[in-house]
Order: sequence, then structure tokens, then C-alpha cells
Amino acid sequence: MILILNRNQLSGETQAALMDNGKLMEIYLGHDEEDEPAGSIYVGRVERIVPGLDAAFVKIGADSNAFLRLKDVKKEYMEFFGVTKLHEGQKVLVQVKKESVGMKGPQVTTNVALVGRYVILLPFSKNIGVSRKLEENEREKLRALAKKLQEETGMGIILRTAAVDVNDETLIEEIYELQAKWRDIISLFKRSRKPKLLLKEADTDEFLIREFLRREVTEVVTNFHGHRDLIRKFDKKIPVKVVEGDTFEAFDVKNKLLEVYRRRIMLPSGGEIVIDKTEALTVIDVNSGRYVATDDHERLSEVINTEAAVEICRILRLRNIGGIILVDFIDMKDDATKQRVIEVLKREVAKDRNRVELYGFTKLGLFEMARKRTSKSLDEKLLSICPVCGGTGKIKSAQTVIQELFADLQDKPKNAKELILKVHPYLKQYISKTDLKEKLKVNVHIHYTHTDPNTYEITWRV
Repeated sequence: MILILNRNQLSGETQAALMDNGKLMEIYLGHDEEDEPAGSIYVGRVERIVPGLDAAFVKIGADSNAFLRLKDVKKEYMEFFGVTKLHEGQKVLVQVKKESVGMKGPQVTTNVALVGRYVILLPFSKNIGVSRKLEENEREKLRALAKKLQEETGMGIILRTAAVDVNDETLIEEIYELQAKWRDIISLFKRSRKPKLLLKEADTDEFLIREFLRREVTEVVTNFHGHRDLIRKFDKKIPVKVVEGDTFEAFDVKNKLLEVYRRRIMLPSGGEIVIDKTEALTVIDVNSGRYVATDDHERLSEVINTEAAVEICRILRLRNIGGIILVDFIDMKDDATKQRVIEVLKREVAKDRNRVELYGFTKLGLFEMARKRTSKSLDEKLLSICPVCGGTGKIKSAQTVIQELFADLQDKPKNAKELILKVHPYLKQYISKTDLKEKLKVNVHIHYTHTDPNTYEITWRV
């Protein structure tokens, strides 16, 4: 797997992509200035407490109110700041748990987590944890170490996947760095009187390299010499290639990204998957398409469904699709076939940074799964609602528009001598200039330059 880093020489911003055997696996394109990236830490002020929701609304910026669940406010937090309960107007230290989506503001928590490459430090907790992506024997070893580190620091400790590859001294050194960062945050918090941002790591080069330099990465390609030292901070052996120009262009990243935004995505065997997103969930349909290599329905189902399982998991990661996901696989009658497809799904979701839960097949034969949503999907970041169809993906049929047009043309002024008609080009085959001239008894000029296929423009000249 190759990690591609692309630094814009004008803005100084860096984007990242992971590619495996020529396929785009993950991408990071940065955040907008007005975004509140997950993990950012703020000084907030409680604006309103709503007992019915068991929640509070917290002001974290000039125009930004966040949602805080009161059950997230643990006694360790209250004791640290010497308070017994939250009240309106109170200053609070919060961290963005989920970014804003649509009309919903961000969700914040007081359970602050400071993330390093190997360790996650939990100042208001005593819990320990180890990455689920590791083998059980590796997890057992790290669990014992995490317990020891927790007792020494008095803070919660989670050891990440990369922790298995380094010695204890490296972990302790990172913990010291995170503790120092924590002391700086508390110092800033105590001096602050108004809501403001205290920590935002999401767009820094160090953050990108820390999060994308995985165990599976075998090479890094970048167009900025300064990345080499940052990479060596985390991995002293991995090959680093510095090239001239746009690395995304060299690896055709943008075009590969556009491919997964199609509603219909072809599979290697000739099958296809169809992806539809709604407000509540994402629905994915698997079709056999052009696959005709076998007359055995069960074998056909397994081949296509296995390919679909791999591609679906890749697209979920790449487009950062979260929430409820329903997959309508091709029917499989044999439970053993279903189980093999489920095993493929388990293997693929294990590669995901976000937690993915697999719930199995429903009585209707749909496969249920859910992916943890902490940040905006790429769809929300890169795409806008179509101003023509309003997001439905559909427009009026040509016959409907023509019927409406002919109805409006009946209101011709009595003294009209000329008609200037502007319509969308796709209506060209449905309109006859000669017929209109004969029926309306006026000169007719038709311009196929109208940009909205749902409407038209009529001008009468007398």
C-alpha cells in the first residue's frame, strides 16, 4: 500500500490518499474553515439546558452551538473543575465528538481524548483499552502494559494498533508529550473567558502522517521535502520518495475518486452495485449485470456477492459513509454461502479506521450493517444539492414539459406576430418549428439554450 501526500505550494495545505494495487482506498482532502473537525477542543459556554432531552446546548464559536448529552458529563470531570452540576452561562471544556451534518450542529463531549500515534490519553477516565485490530495474543500483552501505564499516570490509556511495533520507552515518551499538551490546554482554558478553539489538529501535516502511516503502508510518495522528517518521527525505515509536481495528478487520484461517485459501479466479473443515499440510511443493491460465466445460481451469487462485499467496504471507507447501511445481495439459499460472504465482510471492515458493526441478514434477506459516523462524508464535503432537480435525481419528462408548453402557448396575444421560444436542448426532438408556425400563425424562433430542462421561456412580439 502506498501513502500519497500532496502539498499545495500556494496554500501550504496537504492532502493524503492511500492506494493499494492501483485502487484508491482512502482519501483526506482537508476541512473548510467553518468546520468543527472531530477531535477539536473548545472553551464552550452552556447556553441552554433542556431537561426533556437530558442535554445542553453549548456555544463553541461566534455562530456555532453544539449538542452535549448530560450523561456524557462524568463525575471525574465535575471533580476536576470543582463543580457539582452544569448550569446556564457556565464555562465548559468540550471536544467535538461528531461533526455537524446538514442542519444539525456538532455533538460535543466532556470526555476529552488526546490522540497520539501509539496512545490515546483520557484525562477524565481510569479506563484502559487496546486496539481491536490486533491479534488476541498481541492484545493481551498490550493490555497488561496499558494497565501499568494507567496506574502510573492516573489517566485512562488506550493503546492503538501501531503500539505493537514499538518499545515501552517510545510509548512512555509519547504519554509525556500528551500530558504536556494537556497541561497547556488546561492553562489556556483557565485563562479564557469567551468560547473559542483551543486545539485543532485535523489539518496539520503531523496529523495526516500520524493517521495515514499504517502498518500496511510500504512506501510514501510526497512532493514536499519537509514531510521526510515528520515521517521519520513515526517510522525510521519506510521508503520515502520526494517527487516534483502534483502527486495526486501523477497517480490519477482525482479521476479514481470520481469513479466511486457514480450511482452504478461495475464489478470485475460484470456484476454491479447501485448506491442510493437517503437522510436515514444508505441502500446498496447488488445485481448480476452481465455476468454469465455459470448456470449455477448459487455459484453466481457467491462470486458476485463476494466481489460486492469487498467493493462496498472500500466505498464506505473512501466516501466516509456512516450510519445505517442496508445491502440487498443477490439471493443465496445456502447458509454456508452466506457465511462465506459474511467472512469477507468481516475481513474488509477490519481495515476500517471507523468502527463497523455487522448485524446479519434480516427476514427479508437484506444485510444490515452500521458504520460509526464522526465526521462529514465526502459527499457532504464535495457535493451540493442540484439546483435543477433539488436532489431527487429526476426531472420532468419531456412529454410533461411539452404539454405545459403547449398549454401556455394557447395564451397567445391577439396581435402577436412573432414567437421567441427558449427551451432545453433535450426537447429538440419533441418540437417542430414548422408545426408551431402553422398552428399559431406567427413567425417562430426556437433557441435550444435554456439551462433548466423543467421550464422554458416564451416571448411574444407584436
